[in-house]
Parts: sequence; C-alpha cells; structure tokens
Amino acid sequence: MGSFLGVVIDRFPERSILFPASHCNHCKRPLKAWDLIPIISQLSTRSKCRYCGLKFSYWYLLLEATAGLLVVIVSMGSLSLVTACVVLAGTVISIYDIKHREYPFLVWAIFTALAVLLSALNLHFLLFLFLAYLAEKYPLRIGSGDLLYLASLSLIFPIIDLLWIIQISSVAGIFAIISLNLRKSPLPFIPFLVFASLLLLLL
Repeated sequence: MGSFLGVVIDRFPERSILFPASHCNHCKRPLKAWDLIPIISQLSTRSKCRYCGLKFSYWYLLLEATAGLLVVIVSMGSLSLVTACVVLAGTVISIYDIKHREYPFLVWAIFTALAVLLSALNLHFLLFLFLAYLAEKYPLRIGSGDLLYLASLSLIFPIIDLLWIIQISSVAGIFAIISLNLRKSPLPFIPFLVFASLLLLLL
C-alpha cells in the first residue's frame, strides 16, 4: 500500500499510475522483483538505483514504513481504521505538498470519503469545507487544502483538540520559517498539521 501511494505521489496527475511498470526515473531501467520489496529493497541498496547509482529520496522509505506501522497498530486494536486513514492521507498529502507544491484534491477526496463512510459527518467537518470553499474564492491567507485536511481531522478529533492542532502547527510553522529563513518562500502547512495531530494522538 505504501509503495503504491509512492507511485501516486510520483506520477499523479501527469502520468498513468499503472503504466509503465516501476522503473528508475533516471536510467529508465525497469525494476526487478527484488527491487520492489517495501523498505528492505531501499535499505539493501542504501537508497540508490541498483543500475545507475542515482540516489533515491528517503520519503519512499518513510511512506512504506508509515503504512506498514499503521496496519500493525490497527490490527492490534490500538488505533481505529478511521484514524489510520486520516493519518495516512496526511502523510501522502504532506509528501506531495513538499515535492510538488500542490494539493492533490482527488487523493484527499478518496481518503476522506473512506473516512466518512467509516465514521459520520459532523458540523465541524461541514464548517471546514465551507471555509475551504471561501479560501478558494477569496484571499483568506490560508490555503484551501489546509482547511480541507482540517475537515478530515474533524472526523477523529473534537473541536478543542482541533484548536490545539491549529495552535501547535502554527507555532511549529513559525519556528520553521525563522530557523530555515523561509520568510519569502511559501511554506507547505499540511506537514505541520500532521505533526500536531500525531503529537495529540501520542499524548
């Protein structure tokens, strides 16, 4: 599952996520079966292409490990399927946001539709959807994608926790802007929302 989502991040929406088969983006050599074992293949090659030596990003490893860990925790009964779905969605959208500086609406919609089917709509969900619509129409100085992910988080967190998530992610974002000197660059905010939500889940 994590490997497939990695392909989605790499190719969507410009290229097909099914064809051609997995290959090195640099030398175009098709990957063999032993190159496609989640986590193990990347560790065994030290995150390099076996054929041309091109360095792979570690986010593939992060995504595969996150997906696997979530499946294990859900199977142990320590985490609900809805929560796992929202966390995995946040991980995928965060990587996509950092890599492409775009918000994959269709990816969010699929994950969130599944989460809604497993839970139930609430007023906060609808409120964040409305705010996301306003952010698309008017300059609210916050991305509609951030509000859409907050809508997803409202399916698993009460309003008090959502306010904490907004506060924690905002402080973390400000710290990142100052420490990395990103005052003139747009900052992907979804990763900070995911960080704050994971922090609350752990606490």
